[in-house]
Amino acid sequence: RKVAALWRYDKRAVNGAPFVYHATELASVDSDEGVEKEVCSYIFKALEALAIRWGLSHVEVIAETSPDTGKIRVRLVEVNCRQHNTDFMPLCNACVGYNALDMVLAAHLGSTGDENSDRDRGLPWDSIPTVPTTRAYGAIVHFVSHVQGAISRIRYDVLEEADGLASVVDMHIYPQFMEEGNPIRKTVDIRSDTGWAHIMNDDEEEFRRDYARLVELMKDMFEVEEEEGE
Repeated sequence: RKVAALWRYDKRAVNGAPFVYHATELASVDSDEGVEKEVCSYIFKALEALAIRWGLSHVEVIAETSPDTGKIRVRLVEVNCRQHNTDFMPLCNACVGYNALDMVLAAHLGSTGDENSDRDRGLPWDSIPTVPTTRAYGAIVHFVSHVQGAISRIRYDVLEEADGLASVVDMHIYPQFMEEGNPIRKTVDIRSDTGWAHIMNDDEEEFRRDYARLVELMKDMFEVEEEEGE
């Protein structure tokens, strides 16, 4: 078993909902201690206990460190026999050096031992580390709507500033929110966000600063005619 990528959610209370996705950030297992390594070890045990031995899994846990004892407690949320339901390949390739889909091919096809074989031009399974380390900071930012009603103005100036941030390598607003008059509602879960950005940077300070700016810009991307009763 190998961990293709380790992600840390940034969920915040907003719009009356307690856990709204703002970002899904890549994490790195840089030592044999710490939350990241503990999470990976726990996940391997969970998969073994459930007799899941083949193919992709997407596992979610909650990890907490006791402020008194420093002990790390990991609790299982869910195990899914599927890939991570997001466009993870670009960030994983850039920040980790490989991705889960390439790993599936490597696991199933194996190696012929012939370096000239087309089959061996992919990612060799034995070359993949058991747990991932990152070589850059990367995250998927989920655009949260703070308004509800009919879109009266799309703030292209705000979108251009967001797209121009140094850490933003790709960005997308869902088409239904790019036409005035269309309805928009406040984001309360992952299905009601308005788009996303991929951010990546070698400089952690600039990465964190750009992410914080994106969180502020989300609030002003759209203006609306509020619904009656709002």
